[in-house]
Amino acid sequence: MSEVSPTGLTVVDEVEGGGRTLVFTSRLFMAANTTLQLSLLFAFLYLRANNFGGMWHPSGIGTPPQVLAIISLVFPVITLLALWAVWNAVSKARVSNAVSGLLWLALVAAVLTGAVRILLMYQFNWELDSAGTYAAISTLWYAVMLGEFILVGLWLLSLVMGHVRGTDRLSASHARAILDQWAYITGVSIVVYLLVQYVK
Repeated sequence: MSEVSPTGLTVVDEVEGGGRTLVFTSRLFMAANTTLQLSLLFAFLYLRANNFGGMWHPSGIGTPPQVLAIISLVFPVITLLALWAVWNAVSKARVSNAVSGLLWLALVAAVLTGAVRILLMYQFNWELDSAGTYAAISTLWYAVMLGEFILVGLWLLSLVMGHVRGTDRLSASHARAILDQWAYITGVSIVVYLLVQYVK
């Protein structure tokens, strides 16, 4: 028999309802983020198309270091695969020590994602006051992506700590929500890499 809470709903109903709300809110946030990303895409393409005063790509301005840029995409993919494995296990009620290990793997890869992307931005070697609009919009876009990786990484940290300590076991809805967010940001970061490296 289901336990009835003070709200009049069964505990199962409240958990499932909260899970649906979390997933919906996560997708709503991604929709808002899409507006931001499309705004940056428009700015990038608009500045390139108009090339105001030849200031889109002045001579001597190169692209970000390609090897380091590719490495900065490897760690988000590792995090994504680990989060997918966590969600798959939790959604099938196969919570075990392996889930904790995967969560730690995802967290470490997320931390390395932030570290490598910070290092990458320091390797641009662009003087933004004279490097042109290509460098300016590219730096801004990379900074936005770094900020988003850090925010979702902090959310992941809170989930890992709650799960490992046993104070707030990871639910399928939390696992799905953070997987969706990380997958979205990883996908956008790949698109940004391709634009910055090859549309110049």
